Amino acid sequence: MDYSHAKMDFALIWASIHRHHRHDAVTDSTNTQLIQALATGKLSHRHHHLYTADAQSAGRGQHGRSWVSGQGNVFLSLYTPIQTDSDDGFGLVRLDGFLSLAVGYELARLDTIQAINAERAKQGLSAIGVKWANDVGYYDDTAHLFQKLCGILIEPVYAKVNDKTRLVGVVTGVGLNVEISPIIKDGLYQATCLRQLADMVNLGELPTYQALYQPICQAICQAVHQHNQLSETTAKLDFIDAFNRAHVLMGKAVNVFARDDMQSVSQSGRCIGIDHDGALLLEQAGSTVRVLAGMIQSA
Repeated sequence: MDYSHAKMDFALIWASIHRHHRHDAVTDSTNTQLIQALATGKLSHRHHHLYTADAQSAGRGQHGRSWVSGQGNVFLSLYTPIQTDSDDGFGLVRLDGFLSLAVGYELARLDTIQAINAERAKQGLSAIGVKWANDVGYYDDTAHLFQKLCGILIEPVYAKVNDKTRLVGVVTGVGLNVEISPIIKDGLYQATCLRQLADMVNLGELPTYQALYQPICQAICQAVHQHNQLSETTAKLDFIDAFNRAHVLMGKAVNVFARDDMQSVSQSGRCIGIDHDGALLLEQAGSTVRVLAGMIQSA
């Protein structure tokens, strides 16, 4: 099975998501609010839930980092129940580190991003793709660093069911820069946005950030669907190959940072992909080192 071709029927799932969609002009964090509502029983853990906002005042990223961006971008959190609890039969079979990799891979395949990539290829520019473990962006050949377009934050949701607290699902948070590139001070990355990338290749019109809610949800659900198949060896090998081909730092010298600053390098080496556990593989002086956590940037 070619990983990229195992599609799912999204129409029924989107109908359920659309029925349980809340949108606010401003919130502190879509992930925080959605998780709290599920954990306290305000929302049913058996339904899919979508929470979006025009702006966030206290957005969160991986490793507790704050993520501040203005209106005109996507701030979206989608709750996916465990499959055995789901009211429509679609949900997560298990939770492991491959889920964030699968979500990043599918988001990089959004039609808008692929349209930009087609024009970038004509101009000899590097493609927008994934970066381990949970970012979407591209490698800037001029600045020699990764430019971040989209970040992903996946968090487990625990709630009381029959007087016992247990895992009931996951919330997948997506921050996609559409109209505005956030200014990142003293961080490992610089940010870009779809508007900037489209203008670079004279692409023309872009969908509004609101119009991207449905395709982003479809990408997340597609990732869950694919992730559910990864217990089968061939499917996992297919995914590893697909992810490595889409990894924008593949084959490049990278540094691994313990924190979001330039002084916390914990490992260095040449990126050679991911392994069967989703760990990053680095080549160091002829040997292979596995990296389980951290943030990477080109060296």
